[in-house]
Amino acid sequence: MKKLLLPALLILAVLSGCQKGRMWTDGDDDSDRPNWANGNTSENPHIKRNDESGTSRGGDYGDLYVLLREENGVPEMVEIAGEWYVQPVDANGNALELDAEGELLNPELASEVEFGRLNIVRSPQDVLDQAFEEAMKTLTAPNAVITVDFCGRLTSTYDLMVEGELTRYTKTIDSPRENMALYQYLMKWLFEPTDDGPNRLAFLGQDPYNFKPLELAASCLAAGSDKTGTLTLDEMVYINGFVNCWGINPIVNPHEYNFLGEQKRYFNFLDFDGMGSSYSYNRRETYENRYIQFLVWNNVYYPIDENGNSASPAIFSIADYFETNGLFTSRWGTEETVDAAGGFALAADDAVQVLDFVHGDSNVIFLPGYSPAE
Repeated sequence: MKKLLLPALLILAVLSGCQKGRMWTDGDDDSDRPNWANGNTSENPHIKRNDESGTSRGGDYGDLYVLLREENGVPEMVEIAGEWYVQPVDANGNALELDAEGELLNPELASEVEFGRLNIVRSPQDVLDQAFEEAMKTLTAPNAVITVDFCGRLTSTYDLMVEGELTRYTKTIDSPRENMALYQYLMKWLFEPTDDGPNRLAFLGQDPYNFKPLELAASCLAAGSDKTGTLTLDEMVYINGFVNCWGINPIVNPHEYNFLGEQKRYFNFLDFDGMGSSYSYNRRETYENRYIQFLVWNNVYYPIDENGNSASPAIFSIADYFETNGLFTSRWGTEETVDAAGGFALAADDAVQVLDFVHGDSNVIFLPGYSPAE
């Protein structure tokens, strides 16, 4: 079948109510589109000009919609007059009607994906590379011991000289840019060798840590996003496309092309290592052994002593407290385990909710290494 080199905007999502010949609709000041999106094509570094056939090609970014997707996050395509288009959905997940040229008949019913702080992935690659090096300094500091915090962020405890005295210092990697740099590295390479040589994060998958790369990646994505709100499947898939995160065993969508005319690739959550390993997420297993403590309970304040401990009796498993109080996002349903791309997006979104709750309340502290008395 003939390849139609659609504008990248149509490749990622159907144009948001655009008139024919316009690449973007008029946006508001809060739009996530880059400065060059509203018609300033001469400033767009992602534009590839029209070829001899007259096929127009757009930029990488624009109004990106919530789409109908299969379990790996690959868009389900619609064939119209021998050409293929992605399928936007309404707020209830129902497919929206397209015209003969693949444009929405009722664009006002479509949901635009917002990226918020995750727009940092649109920075030049050398910015993310520099952030990765900063994160590596923390992870490989002298005598570093690596753990994860309440929402799965990487945390390093290492030797540090303070005013001439050697101390043990604990630092959680909380920089959004550093987390997105780690996310890109993990999603591209897992713990496998890279094009540049040995994997620099492979030690995290070995004794004594034995972390799983996709579990770390989901928490990195959460730490790179806005602390409030939710993180969605479409947001995650688009971000992967922006930073070329399709892993070591990608899926190729035969009917979808980027602005270079290359078939688009997606992360294969059902066989991410090429050896049949699939991703699944279990909310309870992730959070049942992570504990938080409330310093004020029943109108009584229990201060933290000089050893960093509080006598407050209000200690809860994050899984128990969040499920009892309905703090996890409910739209994912009640399934105990969620697989593939949906499970990965859920893991990242749950981490966002936990991060927002604990980080945003000085009354709540995390108890690393806590184990309830028998």
